[in-house]
Amino acid sequence: MSRKAFLNKDHASVEEIQNRIKRLEQDIKVLNKLYFINDIYHDYSVSETCEKLGITNPTGLKWLKTWNKKGFDGLERKKGSGGQSKLSISEKEYLDEKILKNKFKSTKEVRQFIIDEFGVEYSIRQVERILKDLNFNYGKPYVLYSKMPDNAEDQLKKNYKM
Repeated sequence: MSRKAFLNKDHASVEEIQNRIKRLEQDIKVLNKLYFINDIYHDYSVSETCEKLGITNPTGLKWLKTWNKKGFDGLERKKGSGGQSKLSISEKEYLDEKILKNKFKSTKEVRQFIIDEFGVEYSIRQVERILKDLNFNYGKPYVLYSKMPDNAEDQLKKNYKM
């Protein structure tokens, strides 16, 4: 059994720590772009550098094009990209409960519920991402054959050999 470590919480709040982590993660992304540009300066090919950094050639070419147009400013993160979620964690938990309770049948229904309940507008694609994070899988409805026996799945499993 391990002892619980002492942590001095006077230095920063959890939110401050998470914000610092996000800022440093972004700095690492910029650093990777600078490594890429540095290697190109040292006569490495784009494909060699991309392989070294574990990125695709189109990504490397995009970074190079951006560097050639804007220099250092082009490598920084663009404002408004990948920001905070418009829904809090508690709101997502509430959404999860309401989806189960109301038995929504489509992503459009969930999107409309989010607009009505929280006053937040998401694209259908973003609602799909939220649903995936909440472990929901929406698929297209399918038609059941009216003369299908009740135990059709059991019969299929019984007759199907792997």
